[in-house]
Amino acid sequence: YSCVRVPELFLVNPATASSSDSIGCGWIQRDDDDFILVSDSFLWTNGPISSQASELGFIFQVLRLLPRNCSINFYSVHSYASLYEQFSGSSPERRVRFPCYLLWMAIHELIVTLCLDCSFHTVAKISADPYLSRCNVLIDSLSSDDHSFSFISLLDSPLLRRLLVVSLYTGVLLVIDPVGYWRTFADMRDFFDMMNLSRFAPLRSSYSFIDWNLTFDLLKDTLYHRSNVASIFSSHRFRLQLWFDELPLMSRLRFRYPGLYADDSLCPNCGVFMETLEHFFTCSPDEPIITEIPLPISFRNRLLTLLDRFLNRLARKASACSKAQTDLDSLLLQLKTLPSLGFSSLQDYSDTLRTLPLTFTGLWFLRGFIPRDLSSLITSSFGLPRRAASKIISRQFLKLHREIYHQLWRPRCKLKALKDTALNITPTMLRMMKCSDFTNFRFDTSPVTPSLTNESLSSLQASEWSSLGIFWTHSAIIRESNSPRPI
Repeated sequence: YSCVRVPELFLVNPATASSSDSIGCGWIQRDDDDFILVSDSFLWTNGPISSQASELGFIFQVLRLLPRNCSINFYSVHSYASLYEQFSGSSPERRVRFPCYLLWMAIHELIVTLCLDCSFHTVAKISADPYLSRCNVLIDSLSSDDHSFSFISLLDSPLLRRLLVVSLYTGVLLVIDPVGYWRTFADMRDFFDMMNLSRFAPLRSSYSFIDWNLTFDLLKDTLYHRSNVASIFSSHRFRLQLWFDELPLMSRLRFRYPGLYADDSLCPNCGVFMETLEHFFTCSPDEPIITEIPLPISFRNRLLTLLDRFLNRLARKASACSKAQTDLDSLLLQLKTLPSLGFSSLQDYSDTLRTLPLTFTGLWFLRGFIPRDLSSLITSSFGLPRRAASKIISRQFLKLHREIYHQLWRPRCKLKALKDTALNITPTMLRMMKCSDFTNFRFDTSPVTPSLTNESLSSLQASEWSSLGIFWTHSAIIRESNSPRPI
């Protein structure tokens, strides 16, 4: 039962479920003198059988129709006033635990964006309200042939669509948000919706250099193990956060907890440079003059060892094929010189060469974006089918990620915990402290047109992508014209 003043009053009943797959809704519009202007009813279909979700969805639909700076009052048998107060005043960690989180988030963003004066009121007893009684009569008269509205259609609204994508990328949501929505990513067209996030902008000029099918499979392997990200293994969670560049490094924590880390965003290992993702992989502190406990770790040397081990395993597995056309040593040399894997650049990397700064070129690969030249090299050198080559690369890459987690990330976290202890920062303090929602997402809805590259897809990839409705034309990814929404 919702009442919206625009300045009319708009009444909606508490949506009693009328069948197993739909919910009946009745509404009444009245004027300031309490005269009924119009009334109607409809069925919510294909959605959660929940009166609260039904009402919140309807409230969201009403708010979408309002101009800016309106004064609105909603009435319901649910205590939305206290719920909204709790939601709007909670930290991002607590918000995601709310029932109907995405609907609340969409409503909250509309209220803030449109500068709406929105209030929620509670009706104690339905039978005592004549307008609600009228709504119940309307619902009782509903039949399966009456007008229906699909709850799923809410997902097509630009705001909720953006929230569905963007809300999955914050450090908080990557840890505890249910991943049921991820399972709707059935093919590459849905996968490319994620590439509209600003953090993936550098890939727009390099789309043709990524093996997207293998990259997508690796992401699914991480996400689809459990129904809730909180239940996945820590190593899988690390891989997921690394993929989205959401590791809790000091360069991020200083913004998330400005009261704790405002003046201390330095690497917990070397204590000299700001801890960014690139620095995490390349940190190689000098030998300490005074013995420190624990001793700093050369993550760069450890990563070199792990990459060397990964490339050797990959070369041995591929060279065992009966159709091999390249010997083991030759393949290993080619793998180590691939710029996209970053092995050679990591060998030459040094934080001290400020006159000739070097860049680690393997960041995207380590995050989980498999370069096309890697799969092409394995396929062409040993006559392997693409599926077999992808299987070899995928297995060895997942092993590499597990080793990075155990030999780089976990030791780093232990070092940070010691630094926090010295600063009197406890894990309980971090959990209880209301942090700022530090991630500034910019969602670009324009089509992906990576026109800066002149590379073209292989005939195999072009055929696979065209079967999904994705076409590579003039170095640009475009969606089939009759597709429902642009990439």
